[in-house]
Amino acid sequence: MLSKVSKTIESYNMLKVGERVLVGLSGGADSVSLSLCLKELGYKVACVHVNHCLRGSESDRDESFCVDFCKKHGFELSVFKLNVREYCEENGLSLELGARELRYDAFYKAMQSLGCHKLATAHTLSDNLETTILNLVRGCGIKGVCGIPPVRDNVVRPLINCSRQEVEEYLRCKNADYVSDSTNFVDDCSRNIIRLNVVPQLLRINGGLEKSFAATTENLRMADNLIESLVCDAVNKATIGENKYDAQLLSSLIQPVSGMTVSRLLSAVSVEPSKDRINDLLRLCKEGGKITLSKELFAASENGILTFEKTPISVEAFEYPFQKELEMVLFDKKLIVKKTDDFEQKSIVNKKFTKCVIDCDKIIGVAVIRNRRNGDKIKLSGREHTSSIKTLFNADVPRHVRDSFIFIADEEGPVFVEGYGCAQRVMADNTSVDCVEISISPYH
Repeated sequence: MLSKVSKTIESYNMLKVGERVLVGLSGGADSVSLSLCLKELGYKVACVHVNHCLRGSESDRDESFCVDFCKKHGFELSVFKLNVREYCEENGLSLELGARELRYDAFYKAMQSLGCHKLATAHTLSDNLETTILNLVRGCGIKGVCGIPPVRDNVVRPLINCSRQEVEEYLRCKNADYVSDSTNFVDDCSRNIIRLNVVPQLLRINGGLEKSFAATTENLRMADNLIESLVCDAVNKATIGENKYDAQLLSSLIQPVSGMTVSRLLSAVSVEPSKDRINDLLRLCKEGGKITLSKELFAASENGILTFEKTPISVEAFEYPFQKELEMVLFDKKLIVKKTDDFEQKSIVNKKFTKCVIDCDKIIGVAVIRNRRNGDKIKLSGREHTSSIKTLFNADVPRHVRDSFIFIADEEGPVFVEGYGCAQRVMADNTSVDCVEISISPYH
């Protein structure tokens, strides 16, 4: 088994020679053998034990065993005693999920305190077979069939190619003790049902089940790596800008690359990539249109470009009287209008200033402060043509905030638009007398 573990570590580049590594130690056969094996291979081993307080005296027995085991073999040990039941009740989690969350949180704390950059868990080939069967029952893709990955971020699994039988034989040869979790022998949960009932029946069909399973998953991992590289390449080629993608390129991809690429895009915007959502998005890329992804997000495909955009803020039309001196807060922004009498001096040194100053004598009729209206147009300073607000916003302003932009308008239309400045027809010049300066800033 030692040579198999060494080969696995080398094949997946799990650890550097002599590296310090933290082992998740439960006291069971798998984690005990992992600790001893890594030590024998020349790695500097530290351990972490998590007492979930779920099995009464048996949990405390496991903790005591780990303390004694680490003293005997010279391993530094960090112990965490956690109230899993209370945590799960407070957070509405199953015991399995809650225990896992707390366990890995403890693992990462121990890595910091014990100076380890890698965490080694004792998942075996037998664990992986059970996981794959469980994934198949629930429904999965290639990654699910591959089961437990040998490496995930800074978590490594050196025993992933070793069967439970090989682990126990290694411990017999070492004359090493370990403890057993009594709950592993009761078929009251999905994994135990598979371990105690399903796998034995499969072994009756093929006594070399685990060996053939290991070969199959190795082939599938290579296929998955190839697809993964194609997906990464597709994402890079399709990306036009932030949350903007080439819809035609995406729709031209073959499966499973197209589905996995779209899945990656959905995950990037924090949307669960379900099968229905993936199919809807691929259809959108081909046919165009819009689909709602969540309360906060929608996807749109137009002119061959797929975009993910925030759902527009629901804003009713508003309108307030314009005054030459005022301060007001709208949409977490502070609007200030104040008279200015030093236009000529400021305009010489600051061109931006002139875009925010209105000659009130040039306003036609009654002016109001409002948001946008259909058909709004403005001719900005320095531009030859009048532009529709829709055209301006399509180029620069996200859809979800357009209705919250601040306008000042008179009877002829907008004279000031937030972010763009004043209309050319009301801009102050050296002959202006009655001028106001407009500023908009974040309100805190």
